[in-house]
Amino acid sequence: MENQKQVFVIGHKNPDSDSVCSAIGYAYFKNVRDKRYLYAPARAGSLNSETKFVLDRFKIESPMEIESLAATVSDMELKDPIVASPNNSIRDAAVLIREKNIRTVPIVDPGKKLFGIVGLKDIAEYYIGNLGRKDLSTTPIDLNILVTTLNGKVIANPNKIESLTGRVFIAAMQKATIVNKIRPGDIVILGDRYDIQLDLINADCSALIITGDSAISHEVRKLATKKGALIISSPHDTFTTARLLDLSTPLYSILSKNVPVAGLYTRISELKPRVLESKYRCALIVDSDNRLISIVTRTDLLHPISKKVILVDHNEISQAVDGVQEAHILEIIDHHRVGDISTLMPIHVCNEPIGSTCTIVAQLMFLHQIDIPSDIAGLLLSGILSDTLILTLSTTTDRDKEIARKLALIADIEIDKYGKELLKASINIKGKSAKEIMLHDFKEYSLGTKKIAVSQVMIIDKEEINAKEAAIMSEMGALFDEKGYDLVALLITNPLEQGEEVFVKGDKRIIEKAFDVVVQNGKCHIPQTLSRKKDFIPKIGYFCTTS
Repeated sequence: MENQKQVFVIGHKNPDSDSVCSAIGYAYFKNVRDKRYLYAPARAGSLNSETKFVLDRFKIESPMEIESLAATVSDMELKDPIVASPNNSIRDAAVLIREKNIRTVPIVDPGKKLFGIVGLKDIAEYYIGNLGRKDLSTTPIDLNILVTTLNGKVIANPNKIESLTGRVFIAAMQKATIVNKIRPGDIVILGDRYDIQLDLINADCSALIITGDSAISHEVRKLATKKGALIISSPHDTFTTARLLDLSTPLYSILSKNVPVAGLYTRISELKPRVLESKYRCALIVDSDNRLISIVTRTDLLHPISKKVILVDHNEISQAVDGVQEAHILEIIDHHRVGDISTLMPIHVCNEPIGSTCTIVAQLMFLHQIDIPSDIAGLLLSGILSDTLILTLSTTTDRDKEIARKLALIADIEIDKYGKELLKASINIKGKSAKEIMLHDFKEYSLGTKKIAVSQVMIIDKEEINAKEAAIMSEMGALFDEKGYDLVALLITNPLEQGEEVFVKGDKRIIEKAFDVVVQNGKCHIPQTLSRKKDFIPKIGYFCTTS
């Protein structure tokens, strides 16, 4: 039930500070405003160095990392399973099935480890297949199980027999006939026929089951002790006792191991076909040690099961965490172009052309007069300063500046001084591999028929990038081939200089036409400093959709 009440607030893959800080801030806002759910901030990838700096600076725990939003077994309302032991009888299982109105019973050991399963059909097939059974050699019956099933008593057991294994007869014929049929080791069910009881024991029967709570004479008891015969008293009539003998078979003799199992993190999309294809119409949920947790039936899958999520700082499938299309999206809070995520139901969407998602989150808090703690204010300010390059990028609006000033007052932070600390944490690429640099702030876009990937990195020392240029170009080529992109671009921004250096792999004509530049040896220089969402993507998008 707790899983059903949880809502993840999550940003895009390869998260940046705006993505992570807005997720934490909006989860805080929603938890104050809405007590129906528990809103949990999350991230869709590893933290970059800048975001780590921000979380450490304000002593905020890193949000949980989520690899997929696809619904799993753990999202279901799992019930404690009704189980039986391998040593329980068929009758025990049949009673459970009838009383609990179920069709199947998982069989587990005392430590809850799964042995198998028994269904109503298994019991029926076994019972019908063994009607009139005359030999227990293939499926011996445990004495304790038999006595419990019969609700009977052991009158004599001199040889301490633990299980019955011989042929079975019902003494419903004349004395001479039954005595002539008996061989040593046989089992006989009979009533109060004192005249034949002694003869059967003398014929070396292994056991007599005397029905109807009949009195058992001293002579019979004495002879049984002498000859090593087992005597059981049953309170039932002979016909019922014979039927219950069949139902005394232990479940380990008839259980099936051919049943689908799943774990807590098995996707519902994988679980459904297993349940539908199973003859038991269910799947058993087990942990890593094969201990039974629950049972899922077809009925449990009738209603939709999905994770609840709010997306922040993105609204495109290519940038979203895996499985987002299977999730129940409740809201989208963003400041990018409208992408391709669609929903089955109307949802709340707040998408504004401003510099940072954190600005939107803080604005909502001010609007609803939410008291903003200093650490949350510091986080939101960090997201704004990060995404606007300390309020200098072309995407920066007057609202970003106003909200940033308000948050700085709450957090007791000097914007320019803190902004430089943030920038220093962001531009450190020493010790990072080419792949880490490429994936540091990496996003995919579908522009017309083109599949584009754009990464962005900030530097102070150009030589640091120059030293890694060959490796970066190689990594870009690997991404280009692996993902089938039409264009991969890396925007290199130096906040102390104007313009952008761009590394290009793929259809360079898109860059050349959009910015009126020439790409040589996979590189070009664009005179103005670019915002990826406001300047770069809109310009190349025009040529991608019209070419």
